[in-house]
Amino acid sequence: MRGILRIIENIIVYYDKILLTLTAYLIILQKMKFSKNLFLSLVVFLAFVSCQTRVVSPNRPMRDNSVELYKKYTIQTKDAKTQKVEVLKVDNTKIYGKNKAGGMVEIEKSEVREIRKPDVISSVIVVLAAVAAVVFIPI
Repeated sequence: MRGILRIIENIIVYYDKILLTLTAYLIILQKMKFSKNLFLSLVVFLAFVSCQTRVVSPNRPMRDNSVELYKKYTIQTKDAKTQKVEVLKVDNTKIYGKNKAGGMVEIEKSEVREIRKPDVISSVIVVLAAVAAVVFIPI
């Protein structure tokens, strides 16, 4: 039940963003006379690259249950370094994880600026909305 509520919350948060993005893409497409396949490819690419849920940010501070173990996150520190890690352990002062190369990473909690996790459901919704827009709106 908790997971379903989180999914619904993410959909509501990204709903406005999705509509604005699709509207902008359609306007660009109409003005520049691109083909539907190019538009669809662009939307699919951007959807899978950009849809991430912000778990920790300057406005949403880190709590004990903000980060789940054995999940992949993109962590940005205060010195603007970004690392993609699979979180293995979290204690009072540090986040321990493994990067793509298999190396162990330790990040101080006090140095974390932002943590994002991939949001596949929002990506799928954006892609489906883009496909529907391309199919049903004449260009």
